[in-house]
Amino acid sequence: MCARFTLAVPDFSALVAMLEASLGAGGGPARAIDADPRAAARYRPRYNIAPSTVHPVLRAQDGHRALVPATWGFLGRFARGGAGPTLLANARADGARTKPTFREAFAARRCVVPADGFYEWTGPKGARRPTWFHPAGGGLLRMAGLCQPAKDPDTGDVDLRFTILTTEASADVAAVHDRMPVLLGPDDVDLWLGVAGGADAGRAEALLRPAPPGTLDARPVSPRVNSVAHDDPALLDELAAEAAAPKAAASKAAEPRAGGAKAAPKAGGTLPLFDLEGGAGPAVPSGRTSRR
Repeated sequence: MCARFTLAVPDFSALVAMLEASLGAGGGPARAIDADPRAAARYRPRYNIAPSTVHPVLRAQDGHRALVPATWGFLGRFARGGAGPTLLANARADGARTKPTFREAFAARRCVVPADGFYEWTGPKGARRPTWFHPAGGGLLRMAGLCQPAKDPDTGDVDLRFTILTTEASADVAAVHDRMPVLLGPDDVDLWLGVAGGADAGRAEALLRPAPPGTLDARPVSPRVNSVAHDDPALLDELAAEAAAPKAAASKAAEPRAGGAKAAPKAGGTLPLFDLEGGAGPAVPSGRTSRR
């Protein structure tokens, strides 16, 4: 799954240049990326991107690649009790082509979500530890996504929303979590977008597989990531002396319960997305958040 990710490229023009270079698009205007000024205006380096955040995504427009702004999370069904719609941050790659919620987007609105890392968590509730997965050797990740236009339930405005496709974890991630984002190779991007070879959904579906071993490096990082109120470069500092901080909470979670049973921490658990340590999260539609 993918609950949080990072994109710390210093400015929007540098992001466009990095994407073009990574895709071999620097050779001429026909293969360049059309940059939407709205995406440029809203861009800043981010170290703790959560669902409901506006983020630049790469999609096909009139046969060209375009980098446009979109909000993370499809709006799903409305929850019971009058709550707002479910926010679908992720979609399982297996079945996304045929499931009613995603099949139209899979056929015609595939996108690429640029990032330079993503987080997963381990440990018991109250003492969960984040790990930052990032490209071995640096550079960008190209996460496979889907887009849909959606009307804001509060304002009535129509905006573009995206969800990130997930697959089984590769060897790089499996010790921490059993799922990960689908990562596209540079040569796969145009096929995924439908820029090359048309919008062939069957060939695109074949790209939805775990990344090869050695694609990612892992780094244990600050538990400050646990709150979406924190969004600064220090989140990516490798964990050192503070690593012992959660031991007391972990020991308490393992104390015998009534009757002698111990609380068993859940391996590979993933944090809730919002207000994880009492910090205010980004505004999201009321209701549940679905993470896959």
